[in-house]
Amino acid sequence: MILLARRTSETQKTLEAIVRRLSNSHREYSNYDENLRRLKAGHAGEQRVDAEWLEIDLPTPYYFLHDFQTMNNFGSTHQMDTIFLCRHFLLIVEIKNITGVLSYDTAFAQLTRMTSEGKVEGMTDPFLQLERHVGWMKKLLHQEKFQLPVLHAVVLATKNGILSEGFHGQPIFHVTGLRTHLQKWFDRHQPVETENLFRFAMHLMSLHSTIKREVKVPLE
Repeated sequence: MILLARRTSETQKTLEAIVRRLSNSHREYSNYDENLRRLKAGHAGEQRVDAEWLEIDLPTPYYFLHDFQTMNNFGSTHQMDTIFLCRHFLLIVEIKNITGVLSYDTAFAQLTRMTSEGKVEGMTDPFLQLERHVGWMKKLLHQEKFQLPVLHAVVLATKNGILSEGFHGQPIFHVTGLRTHLQKWFDRHQPVETENLFRFAMHLMSLHSTIKREVKVPLE
């Protein structure tokens, strides 16, 4: 059951309106257009992974919360691409729709990619981001007196993201591997009571609040 559906973000809608209004010759057009392109690519990647879930036979009951957003007690935000909640475990998924040869240095917590043009770009470490979400979720489960394993994974939405040896041992795989990893986790973890599962899912829903991100509107 999808409790929280994925929607086009307000930021993307705002950028689309700005790009439509701006002239191609405007000094800031390329920046807005690039930001919009990245958001669209990310959203397309999320939709690709969402479609993969539909083809997998999942044990009921289960609950999806897509693009879950909330704020912790310290005033910091948490935004999770997908939360999958079932009787066996809770899975937090970070979805990446990136191409090129991807490399990861554990010692420096550094993710990089080499594009087809040979350009090397640094990217945010998704594993540290996920671990932060996992820590928050475990505290929440403890507060609610509900015991459930919390798993996390980075899912690549495109086959054109090539993983290097540095990712060995990290929770990352291509979307086509989702079915296999789920079955492994189902086999590993014993199911819990259904009633507590639904209650916790509803508690998560009560904590969701869309995080507003300001977009500077350019001058003409």
